[in-house]
Amino acid sequence: MSSVAKRKSLVASAPSASVGTKRLRQVEHDNNMTQPAFPPEELRRIYLSFKRLEKWCHMPFFATTVTGCFVRVVTGASLSDPPHCVAEIVSVMESKNIYQFGSKRTNLVFKLRHASKDQIVTLRSASNQEFTSSELMQWKLAMMAAGKKVPTTEMISTKEKTIQQALDHTFTQGDFDFIVAQKNRFRAAPLNVAKRKLLLLDKQSAARKHGDDGMVKQIQDELTTLNQETKPLSQLRTTERCLKIPFPPIVKSRKRPAPKATTEDYHIMDPFTRRRTRPIMVTSLKKESIRTAVNSEMDLRYGPGFLPENED
Repeated sequence: MSSVAKRKSLVASAPSASVGTKRLRQVEHDNNMTQPAFPPEELRRIYLSFKRLEKWCHMPFFATTVTGCFVRVVTGASLSDPPHCVAEIVSVMESKNIYQFGSKRTNLVFKLRHASKDQIVTLRSASNQEFTSSELMQWKLAMMAAGKKVPTTEMISTKEKTIQQALDHTFTQGDFDFIVAQKNRFRAAPLNVAKRKLLLLDKQSAARKHGDDGMVKQIQDELTTLNQETKPLSQLRTTERCLKIPFPPIVKSRKRPAPKATTEDYHIMDPFTRRRTRPIMVTSLKKESIRTAVNSEMDLRYGPGFLPENED
């Protein structure tokens, strides 16, 4: 090909290249116009932590309040990916598996959305720390790359009011009944086994009257499971087990009669033994009877060998 032909081909291709560049710039400009100026830090206003989710998981307003909020979850995809990401709670669903969520038990799961990716995770995947600046920027870039719209300031303000209403919620008797029912539903073992058995037996008898064989079988299986769980506890309460428990010795009464002091006790002069300390009134030792009585008393108190002084 000659140089003249090459020049003609370059001139012919130049307008098409410039037109493609203009179209690409126009698309980027349109995308930037559809995405409003939104600071990612605004998401912290509708952020829910692990502790707050744990506190609300049995509340009647849980699903309506948390839907539309954002959580910080663990990605766990690979070492190259960030350990946490910002995700929006799309919906709250129930699963078949019951798991431990902090100090409570539940079967609720979240359907989360990060840009164009949806994933179902448990509630315990939520982090207790707030978003970092890098995580918020990564979320914004992912939303722009996927062509998704970010929440507006009005949407965030509305959801923030919903969260505040949940914090200031006034509980009624119906709310308390709902919370108790949820806790009993996911409880690992009933608090009162005997009461639980009576309720199951009443339900079983009612199901038999209505001819519901499926319900009767289901209740019987639950009774069998309950008996197996409480069997070790019942064995500890048997008579043979109780007889093997050593009982503490019977403590003797502290009200004991005072020991009678003897001559040897007075002679030893034990400080913890009671002794007679009443003074002796002596009027005259001239009489033989008085002198004999005084000497015997002295011998009793201070031991034998006491010699009275000569009165002459």
